[in-house]
Amino acid sequence: MAARLLAIALAVLLTTLLGAHQSPPKRQVAITFDDLPGASVGRLDIEHFERFTTELLAAIARHQVPAIGFVNEGKLEAGGAVVPARVALLKQWIDAGLELGNHSYSHHDLHTTPLDDFKQDVIRGEPITKKLMADAGKRLRFFRHPFLHTGRDAETRGGFEAFLAERGYRVAPVTIDNYDYTFARAYDRASHGAERQRIVDTYVEYMTGVVTYYEAQSQLLLGREQPQILLLHANALNARTFDALASMLRNRGYTFVALEAAIEDEAYKKRDEFYGPGGITWLHRWALTEGKRGAFFAGEPVVPAWIAQAGR
Repeated sequence: MAARLLAIALAVLLTTLLGAHQSPPKRQVAITFDDLPGASVGRLDIEHFERFTTELLAAIARHQVPAIGFVNEGKLEAGGAVVPARVALLKQWIDAGLELGNHSYSHHDLHTTPLDDFKQDVIRGEPITKKLMADAGKRLRFFRHPFLHTGRDAETRGGFEAFLAERGYRVAPVTIDNYDYTFARAYDRASHGAERQRIVDTYVEYMTGVVTYYEAQSQLLLGREQPQILLLHANALNARTFDALASMLRNRGYTFVALEAAIEDEAYKKRDEFYGPGGITWLHRWALTEGKRGAFFAGEPVVPAWIAQAGR
């Protein structure tokens, strides 16, 4: 394991040194956001959600990113009734020319929820999102698994994927996962501007390390870098930092592509026979299916202890 970590570190160092003399490699990434209309700790007033949604969408537009947001329609309700102002947050995404997908109504866990109940939760999560998309001349076509949990056995997964196909969905995979939500909790709970800035700086540094790690994982598994699919969450931290994240990705040679374009790559046809309890990326599912173990997965950046503590 130590030898592999050293190899990764040397590869990153070499890339950095060569970067001053060579153009960055040509890379592609699809940007996806979960938990729309948004996620927040402590601040649940609509003004807060309106503010960070507007800020996030403005940053997405500045960088011309064809992003997709995955909706939990249960978040559109209060006291059992749909709140028009929350629906308006989703319409902002549509009006910005972006796409919406289904993330289930309740964000239930397929690993703990009976399959029939989970299917009903997916259906319950469709009506408002489907109408907004239809009004814009678009179709609701992508589903993102909550927790990236796709089923603990082949029968459950097969049954659920058949159900998705019948309803016209394609699964939205992920190849760059991260703990942005842990940083976001710390950011939401920060008591002053200096603390928030420290969290922002640490988060951007962490995300740079995460992207570097998954680039290396792609090379190790595939011998190349397939179009990546980055999972983020719709929250105030990502609204604050998206300019920096997008610039970091561009500096690493990425162009932004739609999810539908990314998954046309041959890599996304690879076998996935992972049925473990974790919610892991498709890169790591493919690796485990091929028998990779242990040291292959070493080196993933960790959340600093002070961030985890601040988010509690």
